[in-house]
Amino acid sequence: MINLTDNMNDQFKQMMDMQTRGLEPLRVFASVAVEAAEKIARQNYAVAGDVLEFSAKQANLPLSSENLTDVASAQMAENNAFVELMNGRATEYADMAQQFNSKVREAAETVSASFK
Repeated sequence: MINLTDNMNDQFKQMMDMQTRGLEPLRVFASVAVEAAEKIARQNYAVAGDVLEFSAKQANLPLSSENLTDVASAQMAENNAFVELMNGRATEYADMAQQFNSKVREAAETVSASFK
């Protein structure tokens, strides 16, 4: 009976070792995914802050002057600045995508090399 138990324990250990070896390459991809999720969340947080700042400025502009032309000019200037800021943020997102693409490519090369 002890021999049977030892045999089952050995088989269970072998199965766990095979699973560990099989899943180990995925850890490389998981690392890239966690990094991407964090950077995107931080970028989204920054964009939300930009939108909040823009909205607060726009809400206060009509209160800054009684001259409608001045208010409209200030609103247009703020709109243009916000568009420029969002264009910059879009470029940052595109840069992040390229960085993650190259990291995934490197991870794939590392994983494929481990199977050779």
